[in-house]
Amino acid sequence: MPLKLVAEVIDESIRPALPATAASEADHRIANNLMIIAGLIRSQAARLPAAPTLPTAQVRDWLEEMSLRIDAVGRLHALLRADNGTAVVDLATYLREVAQAAMASLSHADRTEVSFDLPAACAISAKQAAGIGLLVTEAMTNAFKYSHPTGVPGKLSITTGRAHDGGLTIEIADDGVGLPEGFDPENSKSNGFRLMRAAAAQLRGRLAFEQTALGLCVRLELPAAG
Repeated sequence: MPLKLVAEVIDESIRPALPATAASEADHRIANNLMIIAGLIRSQAARLPAAPTLPTAQVRDWLEEMSLRIDAVGRLHALLRADNGTAVVDLATYLREVAQAAMASLSHADRTEVSFDLPAACAISAKQAAGIGLLVTEAMTNAFKYSHPTGVPGKLSITTGRAHDGGLTIEIADDGVGLPEGFDPENSKSNGFRLMRAAAAQLRGRLAFEQTALGLCVRLELPAAG
């Protein structure tokens, strides 16, 4: 990704207010995630059919998904810059912002009721926030699009919790139809599932896709920060 594009994302007017370490951390995480998103766009473009015309609904879905990935990175950047120069993020604040952006932007989201169970004052590092934000965005997008294919109203919950050893668990659960028979999320070449797996691996976390009696639960378990 050109350095000029990364630089344009950073608000130079507020750079002097931050210590060098916090500014460097924010810039590093934003640059990494913009490059990930750029890679996804290139991958999607390479798989476009040769036919000159694509269904409008499919193009709209792709653009909505890409806009949310970029939005998640932008919101992280804003929180890092606003947090008095510290390179940490309040998880509850960040996930609510990410979720509300998805609810407002995706055309499939208006029929889903979203609930939160996010303990207050859960501070995470910029590195953790970057991966978590992208993963939650992808899990929510999949739930909005596929959990209720007949169009009936659905429910989605986002839950976080701390383990006794300091580890962190994030769950995104819906009450829909679950994964299609024979579908393997651990090996799917879908951009969304690839991104979730990559985010979990970057965080050295354990990612699970669990079919429940009421739908699908995407669970990310992160070890205690060392």
